[in-house]
Amino acid sequence: MKTDLIHISELIVQDPFAAIFPIGNETLESIQQNMEANGFDEIFPIIAWEGKNIVVDGHTRFAAAKAAGMEEVPVLFKSFDNEDDAVLYSFHIQRNRRNISDEDILNCLALLDTIHESKKEGNKDGSNPNRKETNQIRAKELGISPDKVDKARKVMEHGTEEIRESISSGEKSINKAFQEVQEARRESGEIKGPSSTGLGSAARYTQTLGKFLKELTRIKQDGWQDVSQEKALADIESVKELIENSYPE
Repeated sequence: MKTDLIHISELIVQDPFAAIFPIGNETLESIQQNMEANGFDEIFPIIAWEGKNIVVDGHTRFAAAKAAGMEEVPVLFKSFDNEDDAVLYSFHIQRNRRNISDEDILNCLALLDTIHESKKEGNKDGSNPNRKETNQIRAKELGISPDKVDKARKVMEHGTEEIRESISSGEKSINKAFQEVQEARRESGEIKGPSSTGLGSAARYTQTLGKFLKELTRIKQDGWQDVSQEKALADIESVKELIENSYPE
């Protein structure tokens, strides 16, 4: 493979390539320090789309080199027929060298679904893959189980923006978010059957209380003058009675 030294200003960083796997601050700082001490390791060049100069792989190395004040970086140019092929190449080459997070799973699942939809992904016999088959395909691409793909997909389809953001922030795992989504769907009557979230009574109590207080705060902010104080206090008294009757003497 022949690499070229290219002025850093000639390279272009743009989505969807830059958004596939976000750059970690600690990793960026570590690579920058290494570059400042030892230079850019040409064994790991930046890969760019030939003819377009778009960075396809090596976004962290590019950012580190830029932060280190380098003017030229080693680049390997690679040709692609279209953007979908370039994005898939970028995804696979990055996926193979990292531990994928739950946030990455949601982002990459959506990306892969979009690309394969445009490429009309199909079975060998010409039929369209069903949901189970599609999940098995995505599981191989992502390096996770089909069950986790299915849970991630249900979170994407039925979860609120708040739940999806809690995964991005690392507050919740896909598994916990899935449990909350399924519980909410059961409460609304969208799906039938007993709860299978695996949450204990204490956890469900805390979850329900949190939802209640949040909704009550929203109603208060909107104005609840049409609810009398006597009515509100009577309802609280009913809750108190329920709790008192739940514990043996």
